[in-house]
Amino acid sequence: MKNKTYLAFIVLSVFSSCSLLAQAHISTQTHQSPVMDLSGLHTTMIEDTSVFSCGTDGFLVKWTDDGLGEHYQITDLQIKRIARSPNGNDVAVYESDGGSLNRVTIWNWHNLTRKYSYRFSDPITALTYSEKGSFLICGTASVSGTVFINANSGQVIQRKIKEDTGAVSMIHTSKTENSVIMYAPAGNLTYYSLKNGSQKARFSTESNLSQVTMFNNEVFVAGVKNNAVYILQATTGKRVAQFNAQNPILVGSNIRKDLLYVVQESRSFKVYSVMNDRNKAVIAPQAVGSYSGLKMNETLLCAEIADNMLYAGSSQGNVYKVELADSAMEAETVYPLTDNMYDYIYDVAVKGEDFYFLTPHAIFLSSYDNGVVDKKGDNPGYTNLIPYGENIILWSKDTKMPVQLLDLGTKALSVLFTPEQTIQSLRMYGDSLVSIEGNAIVNRYLISSKKKEQLYLGASLQDAILTSETDLYVAKSSATNPTVPLLYVNCSTKETVPLNLRGNVAYALCYDAVANSSELYGILISTNSSKKTVTSLFKWNLKTKNSSTFLPITDEDSNALTYLVYPALFTTVGKNQVHSYNLQNRRDFVYKRSASMPLKIAQNSSRLVILNRDGSISWYNPALSGVLADWYLTTDGQWFEF
Repeated sequence: MKNKTYLAFIVLSVFSSCSLLAQAHISTQTHQSPVMDLSGLHTTMIEDTSVFSCGTDGFLVKWTDDGLGEHYQITDLQIKRIARSPNGNDVAVYESDGGSLNRVTIWNWHNLTRKYSYRFSDPITALTYSEKGSFLICGTASVSGTVFINANSGQVIQRKIKEDTGAVSMIHTSKTENSVIMYAPAGNLTYYSLKNGSQKARFSTESNLSQVTMFNNEVFVAGVKNNAVYILQATTGKRVAQFNAQNPILVGSNIRKDLLYVVQESRSFKVYSVMNDRNKAVIAPQAVGSYSGLKMNETLLCAEIADNMLYAGSSQGNVYKVELADSAMEAETVYPLTDNMYDYIYDVAVKGEDFYFLTPHAIFLSSYDNGVVDKKGDNPGYTNLIPYGENIILWSKDTKMPVQLLDLGTKALSVLFTPEQTIQSLRMYGDSLVSIEGNAIVNRYLISSKKKEQLYLGASLQDAILTSETDLYVAKSSATNPTVPLLYVNCSTKETVPLNLRGNVAYALCYDAVANSSELYGILISTNSSKKTVTSLFKWNLKTKNSSTFLPITDEDSNALTYLVYPALFTTVGKNQVHSYNLQNRRDFVYKRSASMPLKIAQNSSRLVILNRDGSISWYNPALSGVLADWYLTTDGQWFEF
């Protein structure tokens, strides 16, 4: 555990202003991955029975009383926690890559703008708003522990509590916001004054409780340990009761007198209520609902209460909604609010005035102007495609699956080559394919002669592109020899030349041999004079050997892409939207984004199509910023338009 937690405060003004152009999609579509948290509004200040869900897919969904969800992807990271402000408008989320990147972001849901963002050096162990919404409070896995943020200004409040709190997993303020109670897994409940920051009281209690929550107007604290529900007296820390329960999911609400918890048994689950008994004891759990109908191999992961409706999120991305009764009668069959309505589009590529779309099971040809879905062939389990004449090359990133040629006339598959290591990238140049395997080898495969040759062997390779039959450019990390992010390799002599481009790592190379044969473009991550990480586009002149950077952002975006249709250089730097940078007049043009974040770009003579991270596509007139339409491919092979 670190001595102090490191916190970086970032005001994301550029991307927040861009988000003003966005809007959520209204549907009952499932999350694409497990639902990690649910959050209702536990306050008497306003009446709002909506519930938010979040998942590892980076989506926030607001479920309203009509059973529909407002879907909006806010990040390409996993969302692990949500906290709602009592104002009913702001939502705080904890995003993480599961490693060193831990970020808390405050969103204004009404206009889908990101207000503030904070980076922490340690994982977030608790996330909550104070009772009136004056503070957002973050618990961290560090000795210093708790961080208070002014919810209005976004400023971090230094030493709101005088002592280091250490790691805490439950934080709850009084209604007046004059005091706060915290639970530490080390085994204590501590009260602090928020007026002067001093400790008011500390009580030893049960250690290593999880899912810690309060109920019954700050009288009781509840938690889970060793398949048992523990009830503690909040003012003493003493155990009030202990009830056996197999993997219970607690549903706490301080404005309710009872504690609810959910217990799953195979494809059914029961909801139990623990009632208050004169603020000194609790009554043994009573079942208040019994429900069946969960999907095969589905596990409930989280639950929330809104009014008398219980919401539960599952490992398969579903959200269930059930009405609680006074007692459990015969098991009721329930169905999720959510449904897998759409097929997922893995990849998109230009084919004349049409586009190929690759789904888990098929390859389709379609366009915005005719809307016809023409199935061209089956997909035998691949995630990427490259048009090759009248046929298709199929491959899968980060796998050792053989690269195959699909003859669209005969539907026959033939293996071109089988990679020795996982393929990181595959590009076509003329009649050859250039691959990076295992982040270390650049190979070329000649399709007509079926010959494979190694062009370069190195380390930490990111991308490679041919600008002629003999000229290869390799993007890499400058942390490995040679210590530059861009190399030139002569494919005939195998001579390697480090190029004078300064930065930490280069990737996403693009080149247009016909329209602009003297310039190579890509993305560069570097460190500026203030020791801040900057991601920018770069240009390398093949003739003069000079470079320049443009369109920088003060952040690290290692998954951004480029797509060149000269003079427009498209990029997703910044993650949230697609930029079109005019290389002739140096103007940046931003496209309005969909409810999901952009993943890939393709353009023909009249239409721009953006493949989104949720598997949908957005159509554009390349000269206009507004979305012509957002299309989802339904599971029966038809387009559904938003």
